[in-house]
Amino acid sequence: MVTALVADQSAEARDAASHMLERLGFRMAGAAGAEEALALIAETAPDLVLAEGSLQTAGGRMLLEAIRMQADGGRPCVFHVTSDPGAASIRRAMDTGADDYLVKPYDEALLRFKLAQARTRGRLEAARPKLSLVQGGSSAVAASRYFGVYGKAV
Repeated sequence: MVTALVADQSAEARDAASHMLERLGFRMAGAAGAEEALALIAETAPDLVLAEGSLQTAGGRMLLEAIRMQADGGRPCVFHVTSDPGAASIRRAMDTGADDYLVKPYDEALLRFKLAQARTRGRLEAARPKLSLVQGGSSAVAASRYFGVYGKAV
């Protein structure tokens, strides 16, 4: 299962984003501050991080910048989440290493679209359930015959 971390000071925003991502097949974690988010990233290595733009570390760094400095090869896909729709804010986030951005408030349709874009660019693994064929007394040869005829699982 693909994992995600939502880092936002607002409990309501964390809950809303977590609920949307859970419906989209993600296993969730949440953080109220930058230091908590960095600890969870080190501990759980999430595939996706939604980082609220105003969160800063104790050293004054943007959370996004700290994530990029911390990630050892396992660079998570990071969405910068902001309430500032200005081009300068978005450009600064993208220059700092965000894979994409979301402007609050956003809905599940927009989140789904942004996730699809991240998957297309190869920044995020698809959260697809594994299929298995369960048929009483069937063999792999019989199963491959069904797949060969139809070309896909039906």
